[in-house]
Amino acid sequence: MKKTFSMLAFVFLLAALGKGLHAENFKNNAGGVSIWLPDDWEIDSEEQLGALYADAPQGDSFCVLQVLLEGNDLTAALKAFRAPLAEEIDDFNALGDVRRDKLNGMEVDFFSGEGQRDEKTWAVDVALLAAKESVLLCAFGWEKGREEKFALLREKIFSSIKTLD
Repeated sequence: MKKTFSMLAFVFLLAALGKGLHAENFKNNAGGVSIWLPDDWEIDSEEQLGALYADAPQGDSFCVLQVLLEGNDLTAALKAFRAPLAEEIDDFNALGDVRRDKLNGMEVDFFSGEGQRDEKTWAVDVALLAAKESVLLCAFGWEKGREEKFALLREKIFSSIKTLD
């Protein structure tokens, strides 16, 4: 009996771990990058806009990856990100300073803020990525107050963004 229970517990653990590991890399051909997103998220791709929209099944987080500008001018991107971001979040207010860094060989401006979505306050982390021929907006948002639930996921999504070969 003990052996049977142990075997069932092991199988259950493997199934649970396997579910958490399933995900998919999605391509944004217009921007020349790929991004990892959990496979249970609802994905909407708008090729003509060079955009990829993703929502968690529970409705408590989202990610958008969209071509923002042609070229690689991050300064211009800081002036142009609000309109595309407004498609996902209302009344976005940037908080703190912009941090310039590198991500998988691309120059990136990172900043955070918050805004309104579904009549709730949401926290949003934004990355403006200078890819080969364009600047992309990647925003990851979650219901404010739930940072600990989404910190690892946010890091995994942002760090997964890579240029296409």
